[in-house]
Amino acid sequence: MALEILPFRSLFRNTRAELSARSRLVYGENKFLWLAALAFHWSFLYILLRHLRFFMEPVPAFTNALATLDGFFQIGAPVLYATDVIIVLGLGYLLWRRLYDPQVRYVSLLADYFPLFLLLGLVLSGILMRYFTRIDAMAVKQLAMGLVTFSPVIPKEVGSLFFAHLFLLSVLVAYFPFSKLVHMAGVFLSPTRNLANDNRMRRHINPWNAPVKVHTYEEWEEEFRDKIQAAGLPLERK
Repeated sequence: MALEILPFRSLFRNTRAELSARSRLVYGENKFLWLAALAFHWSFLYILLRHLRFFMEPVPAFTNALATLDGFFQIGAPVLYATDVIIVLGLGYLLWRRLYDPQVRYVSLLADYFPLFLLLGLVLSGILMRYFTRIDAMAVKQLAMGLVTFSPVIPKEVGSLFFAHLFLLSVLVAYFPFSKLVHMAGVFLSPTRNLANDNRMRRHINPWNAPVKVHTYEEWEEEFRDKIQAAGLPLERK
């Protein structure tokens, strides 16, 4: 489960299929999708942890350490955060892939495009506030602290761009539980990952199921024993 959640093992092993010039189905690696997904998810988590400085007082030491590490290259003033660049590149590739690849574009729905545009709007509005249209960070923190303590205060110095950023964030939070973005929780509930793979040794039965006559594996093996042996496949019972 750790390999699936942290480095996205299934996506790393994923392959893409396409028709060659001879109309043959060819399978190839799809590592750019894995890399873009990894870059986006980890950058988003990093940015979320970095934003804790607006919601906590005193600011945790690890939050300041993350911000310092993110601006390690010391480019520009204010310092350019590496995660801001990485998350834009990751989201940009994921959107470009849906628009450019005919097979992916054919199966893409509004539910696939909307989260990408929403996340891009959220990220780009934050980048504009930090590097181009400067806002009062203390006023933003005053508003954020007021929201988390249920005593909201609306400073005049915040600006309309921040409220657009806050609106996009609110839409994302409200949309999240009802969208495909909730796959982050679904991986923990996947039976193929969190249940024992011993269904040949014992039958897993829900206690609330009504009793029914089933065709067990032992019965199936006995029924097709000669065919299984002829195919050279292994048998549980010799």
